[in-house]
Amino acid sequence: MPSALLTSPHAAAQTRAAAYPPVEWVPASSSNYTASNRPSSYLITYVVVHVTQETYADTLAIFKNPAKKVSAHYVVRSSDGHIAQCVSERNVAWHAGNWTYNTRSIGIEHEGWVDQPEYFTDEMYEQSARLTAAICDKYAIPKDRQHIIGHVEVPGTDHTDPGRYWDWSRYIRMINSV
Repeated sequence: MPSALLTSPHAAAQTRAAAYPPVEWVPASSSNYTASNRPSSYLITYVVVHVTQETYADTLAIFKNPAKKVSAHYVVRSSDGHIAQCVSERNVAWHAGNWTYNTRSIGIEHEGWVDQPEYFTDEMYEQSARLTAAICDKYAIPKDRQHIIGHVEVPGTDHTDPGRYWDWSRYIRMINSV
């Protein structure tokens, strides 16, 4: 087992950093997610793609506000593809509006609005695709539309994101070419 060969906590962090694009830790309030021990407690079988309907900065502020009761694992900024991680993947972020899907997925928010395609920049797609590919590799999630889904596809949701301007063909192609 490769992880048994790691000799220090820093070695483990370096391995993760190599597989994932660079991320900044911007923690959500602990009132906005459920502590867990995934994937031992719940198998992770989906990536759920969201659009914030807010700015990047406002999204991070919402996730830090304990009264909001919402979070996602990651937020991707439109202008440059910068990624903030707000919830550890082992914990259950409250992003999908469906407990079963929350427990079984990683949620990735993308800065922007569903009706403003100019927010869906090349940089955003590139960094999000790299992140999603790494998550899929880590948890053996198939890199297809049955397992990488939009918030709109979560049963019981009233959300429409990522919306009609999200280029699914391009995104899935990019994920599979990383």
